[in-house]
Amino acid sequence: MYSGTLIRDLKLAVERAEWLAELRAQQMRMAEEAELRSMFEIQNPQTRTEQIFAGAA
Repeated sequence: MYSGTLIRDLKLAVERAEWLAELRAQQMRMAEEAELRSMFEIQNPQTRTEQIFAGAA
């Protein structure tokens, strides 16, 4: 039986789906950023020490 809340229930379902989609997208961006950082550190592990001793010679 129709209780008069169908539109409200549909709106809430859409809002939940949008919220979950944004949360997942944010988690994916964070994971990709962490992966890129680790890849960069693996490729350039001496970058930090080179900066420390740049003017020592």
